[in-house]
Amino acid sequence: MSSAFVKSSALPAVEFLTLLLLCGALSISPVSAQSQTLSHSAVSDTGAAASQSQAESTEEAARSAAEQAAATARSLEISREIARRETLIDDLRYSAGVYSEQLREVQEDLGAYLLEVGDFEKAAQIFTEALQIARINTGLYSEDQLPLINALIASNTKMKAWSQADDFQSLHIHIADRLYSTADGRFLHAARQYGDWRFRVMSENLLDDSYQGLARTAEDLSEFYGSLIGALESEGLERSADLLDFVFAKAETDLVLIRSIASAPYTDFPGTVSPYMYRSRCRNVRDANGQVVQQCTNIQVENPRYRQSQRDAKQVAVNRQIRHIREAIQRIEIVRDSAPALDSEERDVLDSRIARLELETQQLVRQSRSRSVF
Repeated sequence: MSSAFVKSSALPAVEFLTLLLLCGALSISPVSAQSQTLSHSAVSDTGAAASQSQAESTEEAARSAAEQAAATARSLEISREIARRETLIDDLRYSAGVYSEQLREVQEDLGAYLLEVGDFEKAAQIFTEALQIARINTGLYSEDQLPLINALIASNTKMKAWSQADDFQSLHIHIADRLYSTADGRFLHAARQYGDWRFRVMSENLLDDSYQGLARTAEDLSEFYGSLIGALESEGLERSADLLDFVFAKAETDLVLIRSIASAPYTDFPGTVSPYMYRSRCRNVRDANGQVVQQCTNIQVENPRYRQSQRDAKQVAVNRQIRHIREAIQRIEIVRDSAPALDSEERDVLDSRIARLELETQQLVRQSRSRSVF
């Protein structure tokens, strides 16, 4: 009885264990399958990324090779074109002469091409030769020179040959001044070009000038604008837009000059009295006879008034430039008040620029009087 009970009760237990194992197998198998699926997916993604990277590298190499080939072809094309033009120039020297107008024109074309392709040094050389031919054929003050001089300015500026560019800028305005009247638009254009260039030279110190050199540049430019303004006023153009532009340009130059003066130590300015003075110093000595006599000598000592005279000279320089700016402001106000063609927006622009000039002038006056810069 008991043995039969054990057998009968053992059977359900075995079935129960079998059922548990089956359930475990069923619950575990999806996880295992999922892991295998993820593993295959990761391998596929890695392979795809590697393929994409390889394709990009191949594409980049092909692009680089194409660019290099294009650059080589372009360089060869430029070399051939330059050689062709130089051959033409050599032929013209023999056939038409070294000073022929046709030769100058071909040289000018070659210079322009060299400037375009970035060979600035050779372009400057060719333009210089063409300029010499123009000066021989048409005179020292011919209009034909101006485009060549502008090309030389461009070439030297690209090379950062600032001194040469400055020389050609001076030559350009000199010839324009000889060719045109002050009121001529061509001269006014040349004057703007020269003024803008000199202002850049001063602002960026392109010529590596000292303080004194920069101050002289500013003074020369201010005088240039002053003479130009006076000439335009004498031509009856005191209310013209051109004169207004030059008045503002002069005021900006004077502001730069005031900043330079205000920030400079007073010791940079020459005093108005002698830096030294002589004083007599005497002492009692015995002469050859044993008598006590007074012996005096003159010695050089620093003049205590000299430093103050240097401070005064600095303030005089500041006041002179401030007076120039205030004169400019008065001119601008006259143009503003007497020009009915100005609309409200243009008047607002003038008022804004006047206010800025006045504000900067006041700030610079305070700076110039500060003892900290002494």
